[in-house]
Amino acid sequence: MEPSKCIFPQEIIENVRTPLFIVNPAYDFSQIQHNLVPAGSDPHGYGRRYRLTIQECDSTQTETLQGFRSPLLEALSKLEKDKEGGMFINSCFVHCQNWMAEAWH
Repeated sequence: MEPSKCIFPQEIIENVRTPLFIVNPAYDFSQIQHNLVPAGSDPHGYGRRYRLTIQECDSTQTETLQGFRSPLLEALSKLEKDKEGGMFINSCFVHCQNWMAEAWH
């Protein structure tokens, strides 16, 4: 496969031949920080509070967040049927949740 595709869940699931267990948040803090209200598109900082907490989002922004979550879950749907794989997808507002004990626990 083209190396740049290996970060996408649908490519990983399709091409990895060993048992696979994915741990990932449905609402990735990094995606929200850089995609929902990118700092470059908000030079006066009006959207800063939305980038820091999803509780501050209005209904349109919440719908945008679902736009990140839904494709992820759809891409992972094949893994649900795999008896040698699994996943832990939560709704925490984190990025890289399993690399340090404070985030994982």
